[in-house]
Amino acid sequence: MLKTIKNRKTLFVFIKLILFVGVLFLLYQQINRIEEGQWNAFELKHPMILVLVILLVVPNIGLAFFKWKLTLRTIGVDSVKKQRVQSFFAGVVTGMLTPNMLGNFIGRFYYFDRKNRVQITLFTMLSNFAQFIASITFGWLAVLIMRGLIVWENQENLVVWIGVAMIAAYLIYFFIENFLIKLKKRSYFKEFQRILKKHSFFRGQLLLLSFARFVIFTLQFSLLLYAFGEELNGTLIVAIWQVYLLTMIAPSLFLGKIGIKESISLFVLSTIGINGVSILFASLLIWLINSFAPALLGVLICKSNFREWQQS
Repeated sequence: MLKTIKNRKTLFVFIKLILFVGVLFLLYQQINRIEEGQWNAFELKHPMILVLVILLVVPNIGLAFFKWKLTLRTIGVDSVKKQRVQSFFAGVVTGMLTPNMLGNFIGRFYYFDRKNRVQITLFTMLSNFAQFIASITFGWLAVLIMRGLIVWENQENLVVWIGVAMIAAYLIYFFIENFLIKLKKRSYFKEFQRILKKHSFFRGQLLLLSFARFVIFTLQFSLLLYAFGEELNGTLIVAIWQVYLLTMIAPSLFLGKIGIKESISLFVLSTIGINGVSILFASLLIWLINSFAPALLGVLICKSNFREWQQS
């Protein structure tokens, strides 16, 4: 039985690796297709907008941190500010090193007593799922507005299927305790259900914060493209929502979605006439300021704290 599970896991990782390499190869081909004229036309036309995009990292990280504080308060875990900050950034680092940024709970729970670690894991995963719902909701709206994907128009069935997936995600999110009924004999799932029942507004608050973060993601991407001279309009916003939808379901191995998002962004946004070089630089900058920079800061914070722990 264990051997079968191990073989399936190996096969799954192998399939993801093939898909990941395939997407990177697609990115390589797309970059090669960028004409010399697009490279020559690329320039930073609005430097102050670039500064604004960088500053938007502060509310972005702030909302993520507030979600973490809300989670700890809901679980009932006592913590001081330093402990919350350290555990949060440790989660940013481990999230960066895991597929789809899902491993943020790994860095977080080591800062707390063993008795709280299961609930921290479960509620962090619930928080991640709230961000997933935000992405699929805006993605569905984008597909609905365009009556299909920008790169695959007039596919009304796609609107239905994504809508069904979105409804299923909402049902799981708001009624997950009912889906865990068979696991209620496990003490930690009993505790999980008890906390959710006691804090009935928690999931709604978490979802609102996730929606706010998605709005910031959209602002950053659209403003960056505007900084590089692209026109800011409704079509661009909807296209960006579709980029995030496709990025969300694409395979990822590590370092967030590096390579994946750039490929999908070029594939989608070039369809509406955006300069390929602008797309590439905007997507890379988004990754640098939203993922790499916070993770690097997290490494420095964790290293500093590790030295303090060694000396104490």
